[in-house]
Amino acid sequence: MRVITRGDMDGLTGTILISLVEHVTDIALTHPKDVQDGKIPVTENDIIINLPYAKGCGIWFDHHISEEKKIADIGKFKGKFANAPSAARVIYNYYKLPAFEKFKDLLEATDKLDSANLTPEEVANPSGWILLGLTLDPRSGLAMEFRKYFRWLVEFIKENTMGKVLAHPDVISRTKRVLQEQEQFIKILKEYSHQEGNVIISDLRGLNQLPAGNRFLVYTMYPDANVEVRIFPGVLNNVVVAAGNSIFNRTNKVNLGKLMAEYGGGGLPGAATCQLMEDEADTKIAEIVARLKQ
Repeated sequence: MRVITRGDMDGLTGTILISLVEHVTDIALTHPKDVQDGKIPVTENDIIINLPYAKGCGIWFDHHISEEKKIADIGKFKGKFANAPSAARVIYNYYKLPAFEKFKDLLEATDKLDSANLTPEEVANPSGWILLGLTLDPRSGLAMEFRKYFRWLVEFIKENTMGKVLAHPDVISRTKRVLQEQEQFIKILKEYSHQEGNVIISDLRGLNQLPAGNRFLVYTMYPDANVEVRIFPGVLNNVVVAAGNSIFNRTNKVNLGKLMAEYGGGGLPGAATCQLMEDEADTKIAEIVARLKQ
């Protein structure tokens, strides 16, 4: 079987768990938009985790609110869609295997990261599985040999304790960057971010490369805001818009997953993305911000 997932902590933990159930021989990392647009050919030998459903796949696990309305049209499928803090948690609850208990701490950290349920201390001074998860965050700036790193972690974590994982030179080099470049990352956010009403707007389109950084730090800088709109260039001459609720000021009532679905994207109630064509990006970003300010 081949696992198709996104390259983040939820994708990693979900892949580890499913590999204890199915004979996984390959892992493919992709973006949700590519699955939505039918750009990823799938067969009955594919397991899709933490991504939209693709017709013809063998197994599907997801938890994103933007996919809930599609369940009726999908019909019967193997796997599970559920409202949960992570797709990995959906897999855990679906199989309920004793072998999963070894990864209970990893799963709890995955739940925290994917649902952005972190404390200020965990944001300012990340450690353990939370720190490892930041090296897998697509927005942290650690792109070097990412696919190789992700696939290696799947196997290494299955055979080793958290202490051994975090002590490995490949992991140390990435965690050090996250911690060492944090101050530089804060300076970038101060320069390229501003607040409009309750919305933080971080327009990073003018930057070729970001220092490694914790994406939740911005919420410590704007305590009165309850949602951020982060804008950055996509890989196909488009513009990516990532919206996320403040994890410290949880007063935003807009369902971000449903809002971004209106613009061809999707996600969770508290965190979602969409991709816009460059010539229409500014207009649609203004619309998104206006909706969030309401």
